[in-house]
Amino acid sequence: MALVKQVPLGDHPGTLDSAGRLLRDGAGVELNPWCRRAVTRAVELGRGSGGRTTVVTMGPPAAADVLKEALACGADDGLLVSDPALAGADCLVTAKALAAAIRTLGPVDLVLVGRSTVDGGTGAVGPMVAALLGLPFTGPALTLEAAQDTDGLIATLQLDAATETVGLTLPAVLAVAERSCPPAKAAPDRWPDPAPIRTLGADRLAGSVPGTASPTRVDRVLRGGTARRPVILTGSPAEQAARAVDLVTARSTPREGRAAAPRVHAAAQGLAGPAVLAVTGSPGDGGRALLGEAAEIAGRLAGHVVAVTPPADPGLLGAWGADAMLHLGGADPRPAAAALAEWIRRCPSTPWAVLGGATPWDREVLARLAVHLDAGLLSDLTAAAIQLDGSGRPRLVGHKPAGGGTLAEVASDRLPQIATLRTGSLADRAARSLPRGEPPVELLDVGADPLLRGFDRRTVDDFDAVERAAAVIGLGAGVDPARYADVEPLRALLGAELAATRKVTDAGTLPHCRQVGVTGRGIAPLLYLAIGISGSPHHMVGVERAHTVLAVNSDPDAAVFGHCDIGIVADWQDVLPALTAAFGRAAARPETAAAATV
Repeated sequence: MALVKQVPLGDHPGTLDSAGRLLRDGAGVELNPWCRRAVTRAVELGRGSGGRTTVVTMGPPAAADVLKEALACGADDGLLVSDPALAGADCLVTAKALAAAIRTLGPVDLVLVGRSTVDGGTGAVGPMVAALLGLPFTGPALTLEAAQDTDGLIATLQLDAATETVGLTLPAVLAVAERSCPPAKAAPDRWPDPAPIRTLGADRLAGSVPGTASPTRVDRVLRGGTARRPVILTGSPAEQAARAVDLVTARSTPREGRAAAPRVHAAAQGLAGPAVLAVTGSPGDGGRALLGEAAEIAGRLAGHVVAVTPPADPGLLGAWGADAMLHLGGADPRPAAAALAEWIRRCPSTPWAVLGGATPWDREVLARLAVHLDAGLLSDLTAAAIQLDGSGRPRLVGHKPAGGGTLAEVASDRLPQIATLRTGSLADRAARSLPRGEPPVELLDVGADPLLRGFDRRTVDDFDAVERAAAVIGLGAGVDPARYADVEPLRALLGAELAATRKVTDAGTLPHCRQVGVTGRGIAPLLYLAIGISGSPHHMVGVERAHTVLAVNSDPDAAVFGHCDIGIVADWQDVLPALTAAFGRAAARPETAAAATV
């Protein structure tokens, strides 16, 4: 079985109807690109095992088109879950409806999903469906094969900064990696008519799935991106490069937000007031940014921060903002989420918020936690803040990419308010002092997941490198991978890290953890140098908090020139040596050395 989604094709206006639902009328639609891989794999596995492949989607009647395309690609059956009561459903209600549809269809061996969606990048529905069905979840999988000694599968996972082989007991839910197989595509003239598609409303699903029960909602949609005033240069490549470096140097200032994390309210020193949990499986630089954000929020509430992590240095986590530690005795997401949910239920008062990062581990744990607590999930936020509701009570609101260069302002109606945040988009806060010693530590017993075992994990990159870099060079499809060595002199001079667009990481040229944008990560360097990048809003939203964006593109009409501060209209191969020389000259001048090297 494959779960798929219909998504807007290209940009959409980002307006809301009277019920606060995102209007997509008039926008072209298609089968989500990452779901196409799930269809391909489902058809392969169904045919190989002598079984049947069913493709399921939820949406308006027109969403049947994605099922017709899947059928044309080899699927046997289609199921459309469509009901006005489900319009505008959030991740949790969507997952409930899809899980109910799966129960309605009967026993299933394997449920495949795309890694994420191009219109939101939440990656939450797959783990939520797994939690609702009591199944293991893993992915995104590059390869799949039958296990020799068990009734299950062996999968090689493409993680953000590593690859890992896992053994998976069936039934299970599995996300499919982008590079795992060709996408399922069929022109409309190949779609079956009539098509073997069933349509079910909410009242015909197994269990009750009221659309009005969505615990999270979109309050409004904002235009994304920082207000920039592009300066587009002219002249020879050498002249443009020299002028660009002068402008970058003049603009260079200490990174916005680099200030001490606000001191937690005195009451929080005794763990009084509302609790804000910061949950992360990787207490590195991303964990530092997450704890700083949690400390900011807890300080405004006169509350305290509990860091929920694998065992880590209490003094370090305390310096980053934690007032107490909850160390997880195991790292498997399914039992970790169940144990944390039980711990929260035992708390004298419900935590005000539970925050996590945007790593696969954080996303799965918080998605499962949202199911356990029926609290919903604000996913993939680039910013979070406190607002007062109509009754004067504080609530958590956040901004998240919504496609088409827009940001959705989202909020939750239930406690705890659970959210995953793009830590690279958060303010960079300095460590704080600990006047009363290390925070207290509690150990939470977390067993292993008997249905999922991992082995042969290989690190392929530094996950935090792009987030902590002061300078980042973004490479687009306009740069031939065979010429990446030509970028190295400038990268080394600036001490920069490489990032990329989705097309580059999908092709396997750079690891996925270096992808920036709606379906990647958000970063906030002092300098972002975009080379050979067209400037899709889906990518540029990931660098909206960059202090300076310098774009190089040979097309004077490229969209990137509307999203940058400084634009060089030239072939990157001609201008890069000149840029390297110009930055080198600036670095040699004492008065500009620090700014020129970022």
